Amino acid sequence: MKTYIKMQFSSEGMDPSKIIKILEDLGWKTVVGEYDFMYESSLSEGLGDSFKNMIDELNNELKGTGVRYSLYSFP
Repeated sequence: MKTYIKMQFSSEGMDPSKIIKILEDLGWKTVVGEYDFMYESSLSEGLGDSFKNMIDELNNELKGTGVRYSLYSFP
């Protein structure tokens, strides 16, 4: 399964380069196109606990950064 993220930065928030570093450290890869980053997980995993943990970790790391984001997952 692939999960994509669209991000909206704020000039009042953390520097975008620092946000990119956070996402890369969490295993997200930059992509070109409609989305900003992609996270790939095992298709058999579906929306299991590790997927939920990944989203919780992402949310915790982005708290207080001024970033708004949307997630999109596809098989």
